[in-house]
Amino acid sequence: MISQSHRGGGGSSSGGRLNGGRSGNESPRVLLIAVAIVSFFAGTVLTAHLHLGSCLMGGDANSISSNSEANGGGGHFQWNAKVEELAQKRLLELQKSSPLCQDKKPASDTSSASSSVTSSSTSSTHVNFPKSTKRYAVGMARTSKIDFFRQFDIGVPMDIPNEGESDVLLLYSTKKTLPSGYEHATNIDSSTNVPAIDIQHAVQNCDYVNVVLTDHSTTRHQCIALVPQYESYHIQKWMRTGKQGLDSTQPLKLVGRGYQSNGRNNFDPPQKAHIKKSWDMLSQYFTAFPDVMAELKPLVEKVATPGRTVTVMVCNFGQSELLANFACSARARNVDISSVLVFATDPETKEIAEGLGLTAFYDERNFGEMPSEAAGQYGDKKFTAMMLSKVLCVQMVSSLGYNILFSDVDMIYYKNPIEIFEDKDSPLMEFDMMFQDDGGHSVRYSPYSANTGFYYVRHNAKTEHFFSALLLSGDLIFKTDSHQQALIALMSEHVSLFGLRVKVFSRDEDEFPGGYQFHMKSGKYMRELFEGKKDPYLFHMSWTKNKDNKLRFFEQLGEWYVKEACLHKKVGEIAGIASDQEKGYANECCLREPTFKCHYRDKPSKHPCKDSPPIDDGRPSFW
Repeated sequence: MISQSHRGGGGSSSGGRLNGGRSGNESPRVLLIAVAIVSFFAGTVLTAHLHLGSCLMGGDANSISSNSEANGGGGHFQWNAKVEELAQKRLLELQKSSPLCQDKKPASDTSSASSSVTSSSTSSTHVNFPKSTKRYAVGMARTSKIDFFRQFDIGVPMDIPNEGESDVLLLYSTKKTLPSGYEHATNIDSSTNVPAIDIQHAVQNCDYVNVVLTDHSTTRHQCIALVPQYESYHIQKWMRTGKQGLDSTQPLKLVGRGYQSNGRNNFDPPQKAHIKKSWDMLSQYFTAFPDVMAELKPLVEKVATPGRTVTVMVCNFGQSELLANFACSARARNVDISSVLVFATDPETKEIAEGLGLTAFYDERNFGEMPSEAAGQYGDKKFTAMMLSKVLCVQMVSSLGYNILFSDVDMIYYKNPIEIFEDKDSPLMEFDMMFQDDGGHSVRYSPYSANTGFYYVRHNAKTEHFFSALLLSGDLIFKTDSHQQALIALMSEHVSLFGLRVKVFSRDEDEFPGGYQFHMKSGKYMRELFEGKKDPYLFHMSWTKNKDNKLRFFEQLGEWYVKEACLHKKVGEIAGIASDQEKGYANECCLREPTFKCHYRDKPSKHPCKDSPPIDDGRPSFW
């Protein structure tokens, strides 16, 4: 289910307080080292790994919900009743099946990491910090990683906690930040003298919480240095590097955050050619901007929802079959897509979009030189050009003061997702930008792994400035062949600098599946989707090499709604469509029932395709 935790109690300080930690007599603060890139989603967490909750932490079944009210936590993470009920039920089932739980005393007879600090008559045996750190480190505690992200939704998709990474470590900067009863807290785990404290009590005296996300693999020999210094909100990465990457014989030196152990740097700076290309594009864009906005404004006003949301799509003729399938599938399901504004990069696509009953805008001044063919593969020149056009159109709509639901055309809607984001009673209202999880958690997309093919932007000063800044990052887009990489890098800075609230819906959630779920080796999600056990809002055919494969995969899913006679054709080339016919393309080309066709036995299919060849060598049949 979609997390209801949308008010992190430990959000970033305001701009006027960025340097607030320089002297010891200021408000107490805590530096927290988060053991993983995390975010909480109940259904996944409770089914993921060995006996999370009380078995691992020594707590009881109530620990999952015990912290939601105290200290204002209920406002930070209030599940609805159904989710809470299911979560408790599943946790109890795990406890009953666990030998660890069966060996433990009843919860009422023991302490746990998820319960509050317990007083003891014995003297403290916790970690002793030297006097030399008393201005920034006087105590340490641990708390459940799950509970931490129930309290603080920092927006990143969670890495499911395993054994050895299920706790968050907290450092306390002064004695005033220590939780009540800390000195005499009982520790039930004999393997450590770091006390386990529930999240509400752990941060009860913290006026600031600085969150650090760090690698939690066992392959990286990593040290973390906490330096008492003029405060920084960025992490420096030092690494022993040689000519081929990581070299343990070499001295440590500063590297960029995108530098990998194999020597690959994901963030080489743009070169002069990239900069000039970006400047040329911007020169044309700024020159035409006043006239373009005058033409665009009435179209935006026409399609915007009462909540001032515009669904933005970008398409060229080479991708127009996917646009048609999106519109035809919505028509078959009676899904309202009247808020869609198609930014066509050629006249042919504009005509097709309007023939589908959609509002379309073609700006020859900015899009006239865009390729009309589909990209051959991810990252080629045609692909990069289309990625840049996605930046231009979103910046245009943002500058007009509207919320934006950006949607790629390689998508089908089962139901209109706008209702989620416009619900004024939803905790999601506190987020400025929300994204589908890309699924590929690589260095170049860290820490958010945001999929730039489906996201929602709430218009405000922060988001308008963000897209203005992204527009000026064209050189980085040209260099990396991806606006996704540039957007995430810039977004991370704006989160830190301006307090931009970002949320990425985890790939382990059900609502927004895409290529990650489609290509999963287990096929678990797709089987449950075919069985009707999942109820998503959409399906995004990302993670797919090119348009032809997307089309085949949609056919194999039983989600292709365009007649074969209309494929790869302009409106004037399709028999039966009159030039003045309203919605002529839709009436002539949309199918009432989808086409099913087998292509590859190793990819998900609505019906068995065992007799078809595999697309990936060595992969078994999906069925």
